[in-house]
Amino acid sequence: MVLVKSIAVALMAAQATATLRATTPRRLSLEDIAGYQPGSQVTDHAAIDLDQAAFESQLALQTEESFDFAKEIYLQGGHSKSYAEVTLSKPLVGNIGKGTEILGMNEKGKQVVGKAYDDYASGSTNIKVQYKTTDVQSSYVECRVGALPLAGADLEKTVGCFAASSSLTIDGTDYPYTYNPLVDNNNGRTIAGFSTGARGKMYDDCPGCPYVDYENFYNYYGAFDYANQWVLSALDGTSTNFKNGNADFSKYSLVGRQEAAKKGTAYMNIFMYVIREFEDAIDDCKENCIKCNDDPVHAWDEGVAFYTGSKAGSDGSGEGKLLHGLADKRCSDFKTCGIRSDSKEGT
Repeated sequence: MVLVKSIAVALMAAQATATLRATTPRRLSLEDIAGYQPGSQVTDHAAIDLDQAAFESQLALQTEESFDFAKEIYLQGGHSKSYAEVTLSKPLVGNIGKGTEILGMNEKGKQVVGKAYDDYASGSTNIKVQYKTTDVQSSYVECRVGALPLAGADLEKTVGCFAASSSLTIDGTDYPYTYNPLVDNNNGRTIAGFSTGARGKMYDDCPGCPYVDYENFYNYYGAFDYANQWVLSALDGTSTNFKNGNADFSKYSLVGRQEAAKKGTAYMNIFMYVIREFEDAIDDCKENCIKCNDDPVHAWDEGVAFYTGSKAGSDGSGEGKLLHGLADKRCSDFKTCGIRSDSKEGT
């Protein structure tokens, strides 16, 4: 049922694209996402599938140590919403707002552009700087660290990170700073966060809350972060403690735990967050206001990015790790292949 519904969501997204595009000017430089034409930049969002790929690579090694590394990638991320947490040698001379441009240099002296991750008051010395992302998926951000160094497989990318010590320029003032590029470059978007933040974003604190699909899952499992609990139990080899649908992973082999964990992240964590983004787009949509609908377009684009990922490619022919690729992989099982979603052949 999850796969069938996921495919239905993808079709709904495609059908709605024309309507959204009619009310919002489209940036023609943006790359397609498996044939879908986004109206806003979501390259950083689509890159969440690189976390899934790194997660699966560690699970495939099938050792307790590799499962620990997979767990950290799941919890900390490495590819999406990258930011540096730096300590300034002198306090801010004034308040800076979230999104304020911040300039620095990498280890080779090349400029790195970022923005304030949050609002910071005058006198602050510890700040987070989010790295600027581009419209090009293959090079959307050049600083990707998070938990990736823990795996020891050179998964991290630091060419676009701030140098370990230099100066940041904020509102025309230079601030010397220090930080550890392999420790203090983190990620504000993780697969775990899709579930741990679900209560606020899908049940309590949204205009359309509670969202029906999420509420159904919450009522069944009896836990707001049911997906997160499932994945962590599979990784740790422990038992879940749900109202319904429990599993005791202490009885599973590493192979069984691997399958439960990687299916859980895709079909539980990410799936529900995709639904959430489309619900959010509906919440944001304002009637009779053509110029104030950028937010719903972006939310819809985010939903498609999380559904598809970056590895599927602009035409959808790539080996995707998220729901788009999994729906293609399993459509013959559910007879949902083909242009009418009624065949056992095709995609």
